[in-house]
Amino acid sequence: MPEIYDVIIIGAGASGMTAAGRAGENGLKSVILEKKSRPGIKLSITGKGRCNLTNSADIKEFVKCFKNGEFLYSAFRTFSNEDTISFFEKLGVACKLERGGRYFPASDKASDIVDALIKYAKKNSSIETSCEVQSVYKKENIFIINDRFFAKNIIVACGGIAYPSTGSTGDGYKIARSFGHRIAKPLPALVPINLKSDGLKELKGLKLKNVEVSVIDADKAVSKEFGEMEFTAFGADGPVILTLSGMISEKIKDSKLFLSLNLKPALSREQLNQRLLRELDNFGQYQLKDMLKELLPLQIIKPFIDHCGLAMTKKCSQINKIEREKILYALTDLRFEISGVRDAKEAIITRGGVLTDEIDQKTMQSKIVKGLYFCGEVIDIDAPTGGFNLQAAFSTGYLAGNSIKQED
Repeated sequence: MPEIYDVIIIGAGASGMTAAGRAGENGLKSVILEKKSRPGIKLSITGKGRCNLTNSADIKEFVKCFKNGEFLYSAFRTFSNEDTISFFEKLGVACKLERGGRYFPASDKASDIVDALIKYAKKNSSIETSCEVQSVYKKENIFIINDRFFAKNIIVACGGIAYPSTGSTGDGYKIARSFGHRIAKPLPALVPINLKSDGLKELKGLKLKNVEVSVIDADKAVSKEFGEMEFTAFGADGPVILTLSGMISEKIKDSKLFLSLNLKPALSREQLNQRLLRELDNFGQYQLKDMLKELLPLQIIKPFIDHCGLAMTKKCSQINKIEREKILYALTDLRFEISGVRDAKEAIITRGGVLTDEIDQKTMQSKIVKGLYFCGEVIDIDAPTGGFNLQAAFSTGYLAGNSIKQED
Protein backbone atom coordinates (compact mmCIF):
# COMPACT_ATOMS: atom_id res chain seq x y z
CA MET A 1 0.00 0.00 0.00
CA PRO A 2 1.46 3.43 -0.89
CA GLU A 3 2.52 5.88 1.80
CA ILE A 4 -0.19 8.45 2.50
CA TYR A 5 0.95 11.82 3.86
CA ASP A 6 -1.20 13.94 6.11
CA VAL A 7 -0.30 16.88 3.92
CA ILE A 8 1.73 17.62 0.81
CA ILE A 9 2.93 21.17 0.24
CA ILE A 10 3.52 22.23 -3.36
CA GLY A 11 6.33 24.78 -3.46
CA ALA A 12 9.33 25.38 -1.18
CA GLY A 13 9.16 29.15 -0.95
CA ALA A 14 8.52 31.37 2.06
CA SER A 15 4.91 30.31 2.56
CA GLY A 16 5.43 26.66 1.66
CA MET A 17 8.32 26.03 4.03
CA THR A 18 6.52 27.88 6.83
CA ALA A 19 3.39 25.77 6.23
CA ALA A 20 5.34 22.51 6.15
CA GLY A 21 7.28 23.32 9.28
CA ARG A 22 4.16 24.23 11.23
CA ALA A 23 2.25 21.15 10.06
CA GLY A 24 5.18 19.00 11.14
CA GLU A 25 5.31 20.68 14.54
CA ASN A 26 1.68 19.65 14.98
CA GLY A 27 2.62 16.02 14.40
CA LEU A 28 1.53 15.73 10.79
CA LYS A 29 3.51 13.70 8.29
CA SER A 30 4.31 16.12 5.51
CA VAL A 31 6.50 16.62 2.47
CA ILE A 32 7.25 19.60 0.24
CA LEU A 33 7.47 19.09 -3.52
CA GLU A 34 9.73 21.71 -5.11
CA LYS A 35 10.21 21.91 -8.88
CA LYS A 36 13.64 23.58 -8.71
CA SER A 37 16.87 21.95 -7.59
CA ARG A 38 16.92 23.82 -4.27
CA PRO A 39 14.36 25.50 -1.98
CA GLY A 40 13.87 29.22 -1.49
CA ILE A 41 15.42 30.52 -4.72
CA LYS A 42 13.10 33.52 -5.06
CA LEU A 43 13.41 34.32 -1.35
CA SER A 44 17.19 34.39 -1.71
CA ILE A 45 17.05 37.33 -4.15
CA THR A 46 14.35 39.44 -2.48
CA GLY A 47 15.26 42.90 -1.26
CA LYS A 48 18.25 42.89 -3.63
CA GLY A 49 19.66 39.93 -1.73
CA ARG A 50 19.00 41.46 1.70
CA CYS A 51 15.43 40.16 2.30
CA ASN A 52 13.02 42.72 3.73
CA LEU A 53 11.16 40.08 5.73
CA THR A 54 8.48 42.18 7.46
CA ASN A 55 7.45 45.65 8.63
CA SER A 56 6.84 47.24 12.04
CA ALA A 57 3.39 48.58 11.04
CA ASP A 58 0.37 47.54 13.11
CA ILE A 59 -2.18 45.04 11.81
CA LYS A 60 -4.61 47.74 10.61
CA GLU A 61 -1.88 49.31 8.48
CA PHE A 62 -0.94 45.89 7.09
CA VAL A 63 -4.53 45.18 6.09
CA LYS A 64 -4.91 48.65 4.58
CA CYS A 65 -1.83 48.11 2.36
CA PHE A 66 -3.16 45.00 0.64
CA LYS A 67 -5.53 44.39 -2.18
CA ASN A 68 -8.23 42.27 -0.48
CA GLY A 69 -6.51 43.09 2.82
CA GLU A 70 -9.46 42.19 5.07
CA PHE A 71 -9.05 38.60 3.96
CA LEU A 72 -5.71 38.57 5.83
CA TYR A 73 -6.94 39.60 9.30
CA SER A 74 -6.99 36.05 10.67
CA ALA A 75 -3.61 35.20 9.17
CA PHE A 76 -1.95 38.31 10.63
CA ARG A 77 -3.55 37.71 14.03
CA THR A 78 -2.40 34.08 14.02
CA PHE A 79 1.16 34.89 12.95
CA SER A 80 2.04 38.57 13.27
CA ASN A 81 5.07 40.63 12.30
CA GLU A 82 6.27 40.31 15.92
CA ASP A 83 5.89 36.53 15.62
CA THR A 84 8.00 36.61 12.46
CA ILE A 85 10.88 38.44 14.17
CA SER A 86 10.71 36.10 17.17
CA PHE A 87 10.48 33.06 14.88
CA PHE A 88 13.68 33.88 13.01
CA GLU A 89 15.59 34.97 16.09
CA LYS A 90 14.78 31.60 17.67
CA LEU A 91 16.25 30.04 14.55
CA GLY A 92 19.43 32.05 15.10
CA VAL A 93 18.81 34.94 12.70
CA ALA A 94 19.08 38.34 14.38
CA CYS A 95 16.96 41.06 12.76
CA LYS A 96 17.29 44.83 12.52
CA LEU A 97 14.84 47.68 11.96
CA GLU A 98 15.52 50.26 9.24
CA ARG A 99 13.86 53.33 7.73
CA GLY A 100 10.19 52.91 6.85
CA GLY A 101 9.67 50.23 9.48
CA ARG A 102 11.45 47.64 7.36
CA TYR A 103 13.03 44.62 9.01
CA PHE A 104 16.08 42.87 7.54
CA PRO A 105 18.38 40.15 8.81
CA ALA A 106 21.19 41.85 10.76
CA SER A 107 23.69 40.23 8.40
CA ASP A 108 22.01 41.81 5.33
CA LYS A 109 21.99 38.32 3.81
CA ALA A 110 18.76 36.86 2.46
CA SER A 111 20.52 33.50 2.49
CA ASP A 112 20.33 33.51 6.30
CA ILE A 113 16.52 33.66 6.10
CA VAL A 114 16.45 30.92 3.48
CA ASP A 115 18.78 28.67 5.48
CA ALA A 116 16.71 29.16 8.63
CA LEU A 117 13.48 28.26 6.84
CA ILE A 118 15.05 25.17 5.26
CA LYS A 119 16.28 24.12 8.69
CA TYR A 120 12.79 24.63 10.15
CA ALA A 121 11.09 22.75 7.31
CA LYS A 122 13.50 19.81 7.34
CA LYS A 123 13.30 19.45 11.11
CA ASN A 124 9.55 18.95 10.92
CA SER A 125 8.97 17.73 7.37
CA SER A 126 10.90 16.61 4.30
CA ILE A 127 11.65 18.30 0.97
CA GLU A 128 11.70 16.65 -2.46
CA THR A 129 13.54 18.91 -4.90
CA SER A 130 13.54 18.71 -8.72
CA CYS A 131 9.99 17.43 -8.41
CA GLU A 132 7.65 19.29 -10.74
CA VAL A 133 3.95 18.69 -10.15
CA GLN A 134 2.40 17.65 -13.44
CA SER A 135 -0.90 16.20 -12.32
CA VAL A 136 -3.12 16.56 -9.25
CA TYR A 137 -6.51 15.00 -8.67
CA LYS A 138 -8.61 13.72 -5.81
CA LYS A 139 -9.97 10.20 -5.52
CA GLU A 140 -11.87 8.82 -2.53
CA ASN A 141 -10.75 11.68 -0.25
CA ILE A 142 -7.08 11.24 -1.19
CA PHE A 143 -5.11 13.71 -3.31
CA ILE A 144 -2.87 12.03 -5.87
CA ILE A 145 0.09 13.94 -7.31
CA ASN A 146 2.02 12.70 -10.35
CA ASP A 147 0.38 9.28 -9.72
CA ARG A 148 3.11 8.84 -7.14
CA PHE A 149 2.47 10.95 -4.04
CA PHE A 150 -0.65 10.52 -1.92
CA ALA A 151 -2.04 12.83 0.76
CA LYS A 152 -5.16 13.59 2.81
CA ASN A 153 -4.54 17.31 2.31
CA ILE A 154 -2.52 19.53 0.00
CA ILE A 155 -1.31 23.10 0.38
CA VAL A 156 -0.71 25.02 -2.86
CA ALA A 157 2.21 27.38 -2.18
CA CYS A 158 3.91 27.64 -5.57
CA GLY A 159 3.73 31.40 -6.05
CA GLY A 160 2.52 33.50 -8.96
CA ILE A 161 4.18 34.47 -12.25
CA ALA A 162 6.88 36.89 -11.01
CA TYR A 163 10.53 35.87 -11.50
CA PRO A 164 9.59 32.71 -13.48
CA SER A 165 13.25 31.64 -13.53
CA THR A 166 12.89 30.91 -9.80
CA GLY A 167 10.05 28.46 -10.44
CA SER A 168 7.00 30.75 -10.27
CA THR A 169 5.37 29.97 -13.59
CA GLY A 170 1.68 29.93 -12.67
CA ASP A 171 1.44 26.24 -11.76
CA GLY A 172 -0.73 27.02 -8.74
CA TYR A 173 -3.39 28.64 -10.91
CA LYS A 174 -3.65 25.51 -13.05
CA ILE A 175 -4.09 23.38 -9.94
CA ALA A 176 -6.70 25.75 -8.52
CA ARG A 177 -8.66 25.82 -11.78
CA SER A 178 -8.61 22.03 -12.01
CA PHE A 179 -10.52 21.96 -8.72
CA GLY A 180 -13.06 24.56 -9.83
CA HIS A 181 -11.50 27.76 -8.48
CA ARG A 182 -11.66 31.08 -10.32
CA ILE A 183 -8.54 33.17 -10.89
CA ALA A 184 -8.19 36.95 -11.00
CA LYS A 185 -5.95 37.50 -14.04
CA PRO A 186 -2.29 37.33 -12.94
CA LEU A 187 -0.39 40.52 -13.80
CA PRO A 188 3.11 41.82 -13.00
CA ALA A 189 3.24 44.02 -9.88
CA LEU A 190 6.03 45.86 -8.11
CA VAL A 191 7.60 46.16 -11.54
CA PRO A 192 9.24 48.98 -13.54
CA ILE A 193 7.15 50.71 -16.20
CA ASN A 194 7.62 51.72 -19.84
CA LEU A 195 7.20 55.34 -20.95
CA LYS A 196 6.80 56.97 -24.35
CA SER A 197 9.24 59.88 -24.44
CA ASP A 198 11.90 61.21 -26.77
CA GLY A 199 13.87 62.41 -23.74
CA LEU A 200 14.44 59.05 -22.03
CA LYS A 201 17.98 58.75 -23.37
CA GLU A 202 18.91 62.04 -21.69
CA LEU A 203 16.99 61.17 -18.52
CA LYS A 204 18.39 57.65 -18.07
CA GLY A 205 19.89 57.22 -14.60
CA LEU A 206 18.35 60.39 -13.14
CA LYS A 207 17.12 59.80 -9.59
CA LEU A 208 14.48 62.09 -8.16
CA LYS A 209 13.85 62.35 -4.42
CA ASN A 210 10.88 63.93 -2.66
CA VAL A 211 8.83 63.88 -5.83
CA GLU A 212 5.06 63.45 -6.06
CA VAL A 213 4.09 60.97 -8.75
CA SER A 214 0.53 60.51 -10.02
CA VAL A 215 -1.11 58.21 -12.54
CA ILE A 216 -3.47 60.17 -14.77
CA ASP A 217 -6.47 58.53 -16.44
CA ALA A 218 -8.83 60.72 -18.49
CA ASP A 219 -7.14 63.81 -17.05
CA LYS A 220 -7.87 62.68 -13.49
CA ALA A 221 -5.34 61.46 -10.93
CA VAL A 222 -6.35 57.90 -10.03
CA SER A 223 -3.41 57.19 -7.73
CA LYS A 224 -0.63 59.22 -6.15
CA GLU A 225 2.61 58.45 -4.27
CA PHE A 226 5.40 60.52 -2.76
CA GLY A 227 9.05 59.48 -2.58
CA GLU A 228 11.84 58.37 -4.88
CA MET A 229 11.99 57.28 -8.52
CA GLU A 230 14.56 56.78 -11.25
CA PHE A 231 14.46 57.12 -15.02
CA THR A 232 15.68 54.15 -17.03
CA ALA A 233 16.42 53.50 -20.69
CA PHE A 234 12.85 52.25 -21.15
CA GLY A 235 10.89 54.31 -18.61
CA ALA A 236 10.89 54.51 -14.83
CA ASP A 237 11.72 52.47 -11.74
CA GLY A 238 12.10 53.05 -8.01
CA PRO A 239 9.88 52.78 -4.90
CA VAL A 240 7.00 55.05 -5.98
CA ILE A 241 6.91 53.51 -9.46
CA LEU A 242 6.83 49.97 -8.08
CA THR A 243 3.98 50.89 -5.74
CA LEU A 244 1.92 52.32 -8.62
CA SER A 245 2.74 49.52 -11.07
CA GLY A 246 0.14 46.97 -9.97
CA MET A 247 -2.70 49.39 -10.61
CA ILE A 248 -1.09 50.38 -13.92
CA SER A 249 -0.99 46.69 -14.92
CA GLU A 250 -4.74 46.46 -14.43
CA LYS A 251 -5.74 49.72 -16.13
CA ILE A 252 -3.31 50.03 -19.04
CA LYS A 253 -5.23 47.76 -21.45
CA ASP A 254 -8.42 49.77 -21.12
CA SER A 255 -7.11 53.30 -20.61
CA LYS A 256 -4.56 55.76 -21.91
CA LEU A 257 -2.46 56.49 -18.83
CA PHE A 258 0.07 59.19 -18.07
CA LEU A 259 2.70 59.53 -15.38
CA SER A 260 2.62 63.01 -13.85
CA LEU A 261 5.54 64.41 -11.84
CA ASN A 262 5.18 67.25 -9.38
CA LEU A 263 8.80 68.31 -9.10
CA LYS A 264 8.07 70.87 -6.36
CA PRO A 265 5.45 69.25 -4.12
CA ALA A 266 6.48 71.25 -1.03
CA LEU A 267 5.33 74.51 -2.63
CA SER A 268 1.81 75.67 -3.37
CA ARG A 269 1.11 76.88 -6.90
CA GLU A 270 1.17 80.51 -5.69
CA GLN A 271 4.46 80.02 -3.80
CA LEU A 272 6.00 78.38 -6.84
CA ASN A 273 4.76 81.17 -9.09
CA GLN A 274 6.37 83.78 -6.84
CA ARG A 275 9.61 81.79 -6.79
CA LEU A 276 9.61 81.54 -10.57
CA LEU A 277 8.99 85.29 -10.96
CA ARG A 278 11.92 86.05 -8.65
CA GLU A 279 14.28 83.69 -10.47
CA LEU A 280 13.33 85.02 -13.89
CA ASP A 281 13.93 88.53 -12.65
CA ASN A 282 17.27 87.64 -11.04
CA PHE A 283 18.47 85.87 -14.19
CA GLY A 284 17.08 88.48 -16.59
CA GLN A 285 20.01 88.59 -19.05
CA TYR A 286 20.95 84.94 -18.56
CA GLN A 287 19.56 82.04 -20.57
CA LEU A 288 16.57 79.98 -19.44
CA LYS A 289 18.73 76.88 -18.99
CA ASP A 290 20.88 78.78 -16.46
CA MET A 291 17.89 79.88 -14.40
CA LEU A 292 16.42 76.38 -14.25
CA LYS A 293 19.58 75.15 -12.52
CA GLU A 294 18.15 76.85 -9.43
CA LEU A 295 15.01 74.73 -9.62
CA LEU A 296 15.86 71.41 -11.22
CA PRO A 297 18.57 68.74 -11.48
CA LEU A 298 20.89 69.53 -14.39
CA GLN A 299 20.05 66.30 -16.24
CA ILE A 300 16.35 67.08 -16.59
CA ILE A 301 16.69 70.67 -17.81
CA LYS A 302 16.88 70.02 -21.56
CA PRO A 303 13.99 67.51 -21.64
CA PHE A 304 12.01 69.88 -19.42
CA ILE A 305 12.56 72.87 -21.73
CA ASP A 306 11.76 70.72 -24.77
CA HIS A 307 8.53 69.64 -23.06
CA CYS A 308 7.61 73.31 -22.60
CA GLY A 309 8.33 74.01 -26.27
CA LEU A 310 10.91 76.67 -25.47
CA ALA A 311 14.49 77.37 -26.53
CA MET A 312 17.35 76.53 -24.18
CA THR A 313 19.11 79.78 -25.03
CA LYS A 314 16.16 82.12 -24.63
CA LYS A 315 16.90 84.92 -22.18
CA CYS A 316 14.86 84.97 -18.98
CA SER A 317 13.89 88.61 -19.59
CA GLN A 318 12.23 87.50 -22.84
CA ILE A 319 9.94 84.93 -21.20
CA ASN A 320 6.37 86.15 -21.57
CA LYS A 321 3.37 85.32 -19.36
CA ILE A 322 2.17 82.41 -21.50
CA GLU A 323 5.65 80.85 -21.51
CA ARG A 324 5.97 81.38 -17.77
CA GLU A 325 2.65 79.56 -17.31
CA LYS A 326 3.99 76.64 -19.35
CA ILE A 327 7.05 76.41 -17.09
CA LEU A 328 4.94 76.69 -13.95
CA TYR A 329 2.54 74.00 -15.17
CA ALA A 330 5.36 71.63 -16.12
CA LEU A 331 7.02 72.01 -12.71
CA THR A 332 3.89 70.61 -11.06
CA ASP A 333 2.56 68.35 -13.80
CA LEU A 334 5.35 67.04 -16.04
CA ARG A 335 3.66 64.24 -17.98
CA PHE A 336 4.89 61.13 -19.73
CA GLU A 337 2.64 58.68 -21.54
CA ILE A 338 2.76 55.19 -20.02
CA SER A 339 3.03 52.45 -22.63
CA GLY A 340 2.89 49.53 -20.21
CA VAL A 341 4.75 47.66 -17.49
CA ARG A 342 7.80 45.47 -17.80
CA ASP A 343 7.53 41.71 -18.17
CA ALA A 344 6.73 39.38 -15.25
CA LYS A 345 10.35 38.24 -15.26
CA GLU A 346 11.25 41.69 -13.88
CA ALA A 347 8.34 41.84 -11.41
CA ILE A 348 8.82 41.31 -7.68
CA ILE A 349 5.33 39.95 -7.10
CA THR A 350 2.10 39.07 -8.90
CA ARG A 351 -1.22 40.91 -8.78
CA GLY A 352 -4.14 38.50 -9.20
CA GLY A 353 -4.54 34.85 -8.28
CA VAL A 354 -7.04 32.55 -6.56
CA LEU A 355 -10.08 34.60 -5.57
CA THR A 356 -10.16 35.29 -1.84
CA ASP A 357 -13.92 34.77 -1.53
CA GLU A 358 -13.37 31.12 -2.45
CA ILE A 359 -10.93 30.56 0.43
CA ASP A 360 -11.80 30.37 4.15
CA GLN A 361 -9.78 33.23 5.66
CA LYS A 362 -9.72 31.55 9.08
CA THR A 363 -8.00 28.40 7.78
CA MET A 364 -6.79 29.06 4.19
CA GLN A 365 -8.84 26.01 3.13
CA SER A 366 -10.74 26.01 -0.13
CA LYS A 367 -14.48 26.57 0.18
CA ILE A 368 -14.91 24.32 -2.85
CA VAL A 369 -12.74 21.28 -2.11
CA LYS A 370 -12.15 19.91 1.38
CA GLY A 371 -8.48 19.33 2.17
CA LEU A 372 -7.24 21.84 -0.44
CA TYR A 373 -5.40 24.85 1.02
CA PHE A 374 -3.71 27.91 -0.45
CA CYS A 375 -1.05 30.28 0.88
CA GLY A 376 1.28 33.01 -0.30
CA GLU A 377 1.43 34.69 -3.68
CA VAL A 378 -0.90 32.24 -5.42
CA ILE A 379 -3.79 34.07 -3.67
CA ASP A 380 -5.16 37.36 -5.03
CA ILE A 381 -3.39 39.57 -2.48
CA ASP A 382 -0.58 42.07 -3.03
CA ALA A 383 0.89 45.12 -1.31
CA PRO A 384 3.59 47.76 -1.82
CA THR A 385 7.24 47.15 -0.98
CA GLY A 386 8.29 47.30 2.66
CA GLY A 387 8.12 43.71 3.89
CA PHE A 388 4.33 43.41 3.64
CA ASN A 389 4.20 40.72 0.97
CA LEU A 390 6.68 38.44 2.69
CA GLN A 391 4.79 38.82 5.96
CA ALA A 392 1.64 37.71 4.14
CA ALA A 393 3.53 34.67 2.87
CA PHE A 394 4.71 33.72 6.36
CA SER A 395 1.31 34.41 7.93
CA THR A 396 -0.84 32.55 5.38
CA GLY A 397 1.67 29.69 5.28
CA TYR A 398 1.68 29.35 9.06
CA LEU A 399 -2.14 29.50 9.20
CA ALA A 400 -2.55 26.89 6.48
CA GLY A 401 -0.09 24.50 8.14
CA ASN A 402 -1.65 25.10 11.54
CA SER A 403 -5.23 24.53 10.36
CA ILE A 404 -4.84 20.92 9.29
CA LYS A 405 -5.69 18.62 12.15
CA GLN A 406 -4.44 15.11 12.78
CA GLU A 407 -7.14 12.51 12.24
CA ASP A 408 -7.77 9.97 14.97
